[in-house]
Amino acid sequence: MEKSAIKSIYTTHDLSRLLHVNPRSVINWIEQDLLQSFRTPGGHRRVRHDDLLAFLRKHKIPMPGALSGGSFSILIVEDEPDISKMIQTFLDNQTGYQVSIAADGINALMAVGRDRPDLMILDIRIPGVDGIEVCRQIKADPKGKTAIIAISGQADNGTKAIEAGADAFITKPLDLEALLAQVKKLLQVM
Repeated sequence: MEKSAIKSIYTTHDLSRLLHVNPRSVINWIEQDLLQSFRTPGGHRRVRHDDLLAFLRKHKIPMPGALSGGSFSILIVEDEPDISKMIQTFLDNQTGYQVSIAADGINALMAVGRDRPDLMILDIRIPGVDGIEVCRQIKADPKGKTAIIAISGQADNGTKAIEAGADAFITKPLDLEALLAQVKKLLQVM
């Protein structure tokens, strides 16, 4: 499905058909504040595309292919150009990823605020705001949808990263196939 064919706003019935659930289930998710929504002037519930994606990821519900539009945005936050370029080249050779790079914590936070990537590959030791604090700030946003894979050459940073909200941790040197497996798992790509 082409990206332009993806809806930006869904009705509860759209979501029930798309997710193969009863419409009442969708309404319950909304009423329990699990799924962000708004009401039209006529009182009908509507859900934005980004809010739906965030809900599916948070609750580990597999994403229907019709929702992804075939492309996910990934932000690599790494201050070593050789490593960031290696990851970018590897992901560019896969299908369905739009990859961008930030070299420090400040630019990473600005990129997340501006672009709202689906996933971030975040080095813990970066200049400016370190990766742990970047992770905390991103995960503190209740409307945030960015999944985070923390990376570090020091295995003991894994616990700190997970406590700060990272969804996964991988040690350097990176096994690119293991990284790709985590990317697919967190993006709910089958």
